[in-house]
Amino acid sequence: MRHPTHAAFVHFPIALLGTSLLFDALGSWRAEPLFWAIAFWNIALGLALSLPTVGTGLADSIQVPEESPASVATTRHLLVMLSALFCYGLALFARGGSTVPANNALLETLTLEAVGLGLLMYGGWLGGELVYRHGVGRSD
Repeated sequence: MRHPTHAAFVHFPIALLGTSLLFDALGSWRAEPLFWAIAFWNIALGLALSLPTVGTGLADSIQVPEESPASVATTRHLLVMLSALFCYGLALFARGGSTVPANNALLETLTLEAVGLGLLMYGGWLGGELVYRHGVGRSD
């Protein structure tokens, strides 16, 4: 292709995963199970949509030469984003379904989502560094 495809895929997983903590916080505050279900499905769908996002990111990263200063940032971006996905995957597992998590699962879920959100934001910032500072994925 004439341009990288990764950028076309990143928006939905970031939005879905990034808002899960908000919906869980609303579910806790309002004591309404609907918000917990929305957060559950946001994570599930966000993780599913992350598969083509990761795949296209790996395919696009092959274009970055190893000797390029962008190579370190590319690797860091990859590791941070995979760590974020791991946190959200653990949160999905810890909550045990679309209902309100019980006992320790509630704290584990919220903690994993908060860490995942922080990693997601840092990884997104690194992606911006790749494009805007290093010019990765931009046409000449």
